[in-house]
Amino acid sequence: MTLHELLRGLNITTSSGSLDIDITGVASDNRKVELGNAFVCYQGISVDSHNFIPDALQRGAAVVIGEKSITTIETQGKPITYVQVPCGRRALSLIAANWHGNPAKRLKLIGITGTNGKTSTAHLIHAIFKASGRKTALIGTVGHQYMNTQGEEETLAASLTTPDAFALHALLKQFTKDDVEYVTMETSSQGLALQRLAGLTFDTAVFTNFTQDHLDYHQTMEAYLKAKLMLFEQLDKNGVAILNSDSPVVEHIVHACSDLRKPLMYGLGEKADLHAEDINFSYNRLAFTAVTPDGRIPAKLRLLGEYNLYNALAAIAVGLRYDCPISAIQEGLAATVVPGRFELIDRGQDFAVVVDYAHTPDGLENVLTAAKRVAERNLICVFGCGGDRDNGKRPKMGNISAQIADYSVITSDNPRTENPDEIIAQIVSNLPHDTKYVCISERRDAIYHAIATAKSGDVVVIAGKGHEDYQEINGKRFPFDDRVVASDFLR
Repeated sequence: MTLHELLRGLNITTSSGSLDIDITGVASDNRKVELGNAFVCYQGISVDSHNFIPDALQRGAAVVIGEKSITTIETQGKPITYVQVPCGRRALSLIAANWHGNPAKRLKLIGITGTNGKTSTAHLIHAIFKASGRKTALIGTVGHQYMNTQGEEETLAASLTTPDAFALHALLKQFTKDDVEYVTMETSSQGLALQRLAGLTFDTAVFTNFTQDHLDYHQTMEAYLKAKLMLFEQLDKNGVAILNSDSPVVEHIVHACSDLRKPLMYGLGEKADLHAEDINFSYNRLAFTAVTPDGRIPAKLRLLGEYNLYNALAAIAVGLRYDCPISAIQEGLAATVVPGRFELIDRGQDFAVVVDYAHTPDGLENVLTAAKRVAERNLICVFGCGGDRDNGKRPKMGNISAQIADYSVITSDNPRTENPDEIIAQIVSNLPHDTKYVCISERRDAIYHAIATAKSGDVVVIAGKGHEDYQEINGKRFPFDDRVVASDFLR
């Protein structure tokens, strides 16, 4: 591919040198540059990759694309083409699309954003498409799934909720090779803010909810919301926004969609376009009737909690948007199990053990409220907070567990580079004096203690890590899966 073709659609501030040279590949990490590559650099969060231009040239870069004004770049006395762009991250996403042949143009993209519920909603939508016989793919936190040409589902591991630009477009290219039509994608606020999705046009955009999270990165709730709104700015002019009408920030999103078709609203209030009636909870099932513009749809879920009513309504709205049969919507909802989302660990014990990914104040409140509803006796909560992340939510989560659970076991999550005991101290810093709790920093011991404490009719919730199969301590990842630990002890 020539450099001229690689740069198609980019806003170029200035350039020096020829744009007709052949490019053998693209790298944004100087250590991965190979002979004839284009090296894309930008000012990162903590590192400015412009500083590594000399190393990239030494490794054989044929062109440099960056944000800074650089008059001359030479290697061994030979001038090297330099292209200046306003935003290196955005340029990288557009370049990735060009390099892979712009596969997204041959797909219908459904983007989901919100603080909580993205993963469950994405899996519900994916299941509805599968039940409808559609060729479908899913990009998300738990993994990437797609139907291959043989009609078999393949799963690829995910390291990020929203993959980096080159990994993302490589995935989309693979999907087109397997004749996928619909791609449901979790879009994180950081992925949006870091321009990983730049240049993509979404056919449908779903908003779940908005509560405190990621303030270590965004700093303010206003900046966090602004990042979420970027998804709706990338909605096709004929696309549809599907919004949680009960969210306090929904009007901000409606305003962002003001030049588009009228949004489709879902919620628990009757004024929403889709709402739920005849709601029935049990310890392993949620049944309800969805009241929709297309009529009433009886539904059953293996996902529990009021928050999953919202996720299901959003998924139903997407299914109706693409004319999925009612029977397929019902089948998809009933079949969905999301790893680490209110996942029951059943080894024949006479009390319930639930593992959930809840790692925000709102998420913890939702899962504990759902568990409390089905507990016959006491609710025991095991949780911690991640290190090197928003520490403002730590005492909030402590108080939520104190208010809803009968007994809290406060432990370590992924401490990363922080001292686990200091994180725990922040969690318990403002607990009511009558709170029943214990602090056990070793997570395995905390889980053992909670299960050993449980009696018939109790519910034990192990929150924070869900599907994760590791614990990150001092920059290293060690094998650790809440589900396996709980299951082993129950055995």
